[in-house]
Formats: sequence, structure tokens, C-alpha cells
Amino acid sequence: MEEALYDALTPVLCIPVLTAELSVLLSKPTAAAGRQEEPENQQEQLLSHAEAFCSALGRDHPQHEDEEERDKLGGLRQCTWKRLDNVGDGDNERHSAVQVGTRSKRNTQDDHNGDDDDDDDDDDDDDDDHGHTQIRGLSVSLLYEKDAFHFVIYTASPRSGLSRRSRIAAATDQRSTESREEPAIVLSKSSPAALKSFTKYILETFALTGIYPFNPWPSLMQSALENYLTIVCTGLPIAGGSGLQALQDHFRNIIGKIELTIGISHPIAKALKKVQVTIPASAFLAWYQPVEPSGGESRRPTNTFLGWVADLVKAKSGLGLPVFFENDGLSTQQHDHSKSDDDNEDNDSPNALAASRDQDGSLTMKILRISTEAYVMSAAGLKFKSRAVHAAAMASSDVGKDGENCVRRANRDLLLAIIDTARHDQQGWAGVT
Repeated sequence: MEEALYDALTPVLCIPVLTAELSVLLSKPTAAAGRQEEPENQQEQLLSHAEAFCSALGRDHPQHEDEEERDKLGGLRQCTWKRLDNVGDGDNERHSAVQVGTRSKRNTQDDHNGDDDDDDDDDDDDDDDHGHTQIRGLSVSLLYEKDAFHFVIYTASPRSGLSRRSRIAAATDQRSTESREEPAIVLSKSSPAALKSFTKYILETFALTGIYPFNPWPSLMQSALENYLTIVCTGLPIAGGSGLQALQDHFRNIIGKIELTIGISHPIAKALKKVQVTIPASAFLAWYQPVEPSGGESRRPTNTFLGWVADLVKAKSGLGLPVFFENDGLSTQQHDHSKSDDDNEDNDSPNALAASRDQDGSLTMKILRISTEAYVMSAAGLKFKSRAVHAAAMASSDVGKDGENCVRRANRDLLLAIIDTARHDQQGWAGVT
């Protein structure tokens, strides 16, 4: 997750399928003869796009809009196009950036090291990350005198278990195949006019079929919340006699309270169109029970966290919350314990996900927004909060071998969930460009 996107509500757009040209631009190029340096052709491409995008800015805007934007932002100082590797993998994250008027220089020391040790290093990476889904991307920044705009394209692909030489040999065919299937998402921190210019540029330049606004299903929002809280909870340290209390304190400090905004499509009262539900972070720990008294092992309940909360709310108030009650049943909108495990074994299939999306759309009450002290998710966009990242970093032993704390891991996993939603929803988009 790019640091520039933190603490801002960033609209999310979906690209159902990447074209080959854009997919290659998002990918780490393969160097000849085992050398590690960035091939010059991709550097030239990034520089060319930075220059072309600068020229395209405001091309179709009315003159008065350009003048207003210039008064507000000042002059454009720099446009940067930067490829991102291993997004969210802490110290392993790599950037390759070029700026308008600037050409990147080779690191000769890295070149020499690459000649000698490239194969060994790469094989080690494969061992460490085998089967690990990687997020890669493209970061575009517009630096003005008074402000800065940022656009980031993220996509995901499984880590290859092949050796480096095998990957180089198969790279061209692999990228051609993946580009027909890879979805991506676009996050932006900019003015509406600048976002319109960026989407228009990538649509026309890379011949994309469309770019559509992300509208999260309530089922996705619920499962993403539970997964996020679980990653944070299990990533915090438990040590010594006061370990459990320390975990609870850290978790409350990071998550704060969980707020659900529930929309009502057929209000029972004219003015009642939304219901706000606030849940303390400690409720998740009570549900999850991270440490069992005897075995000391993690145990995940069979019912969902919000299903457990809904039971408590209904018992006390009679209000039924629109949540899913079973972990393995995306299409289970109410209690139905008569179903066997076999009935739900295919709930992660595209058909099951599509059915869940259709069901979400027909609900009288549904979750519109989820907010915590770590992140916010709604149709309006995503907001990741830097305060939560810093709070997680303060927890002792929280940082793993990759230099990535549990909040960053949770943020990365949430991005993957949204990318995966675009993957399964490729045939269902009906949006705007």
C-alpha cells in the first residue's frame, strides 16, 4: 500500500481485464544473461507515458476549469510513473520510478552483484514466497506547487515456483495468457477532474474495455472485516503472564470501535433510512477466543463474528441485523443449520459469488459501510489509517521477517479481496467509463 494513499478516502475503480500492454508495464521485466538491472525499454516506456499523460491533462476540460485548477494547485512540477513490486511485503517491496525529464541510472554495484548471485537469490525468494500471492502495481504521481495527486493500479498474481531461468523462458507466453485474465483496481487521491483525465488516458492508451466503480457487496464487506480483524489479532504478540491483557490492549488501540452503517430500502418510518451499529473491539476478542484455557491454540468459531453479534442484538432488542451467520456459507443470510458441509463446499465458486451478489442486491436491509480505527470501506471508497499502522508497530515483536506489521498485512489482504472480487465479477460489470 502506497504511503501517499493513507488517511484519505480513495475512490476505487475496477479494471475487469488488463490488456497485454498494461500488464507488461506492471510486471518486472526479465533481464538477459541473469543481470538484475532494469531493461532500458521499460524505463523508456514509463518516461514516455509520464510525458504523454502530462500533455493529456486538461485537454478536454473547459478553459475556466483549467484556470481554477491552476489557481488552486499551482504549476505542475513533476509527473512520476513508478512500477511497484511485491506490494505490502515490507522490505521486499521494490520500486522502479521515472520522472518527466529524468532518466534512471543503473546501479553498477547491483549489476555486479546480480551477475554473481542472481540465481541463488532468486531461488531463495521462491522458497520463501512459494505459493504466495503477490500484489504488483503502477504508481502515478502529479506533484504540483501546492498539492500532490496520486493514482495507483494494483493487480495480483501467484508467485511462480519455477526457477528464474524457467520463468524467463516462459515469460512472454505467461504474460500474454495472464493479461487476458488479470483484473486490477485503481485507487486515487486526486481531484475528480484529474481522476477523469487519468482514467481517460489509460482507457485510450492501453485499449481497456472499461473502468467501473467498485461497489462492495455486503457479504464481501462482512467477510473482509472478519478476515482483517483475525489477521490483526493473530499478528499481535502473546507472551508472559500479562500477554493476553497486552494483546487486548493493543487490539483495542488499533481497531478502536467497529461501526456498521446499515441501509434500509423500505423504511419502517419516513425518516429512518439508515441504522448505525457500534461494536467495541473487545467483542471480537470475546468471539474469537484466541487462546484456549487448556491447549493454548487458536480456535476459530463456526459462526461468523457479525452473526454472533446479531444474535446478541436480537436477544436484547429484537432487531435482526442483515448479516451472514455461517463462515462457509456466503449465500446463508439467515440461520439454517440443516445444511450439511457438502451443501456449502462450493460457496467460493464464481457461481456462488454471483448468487451472493444478486442476493445482496435484493436485501431490504444491508450493510453499506464498515468503519474501524484501522480502515473504512464503502461504495465511496477505501480509507487506510496510518495511526493503526503506527500502533501496530509499537506492539513488541509485531514486526515479522519481512518488516511488515499485522496492520499492513491486513491492508494487503483487503486489497487482494477487492482484486479477487473484480476477478469473479468480470462478466457482471455494468458501469461507466
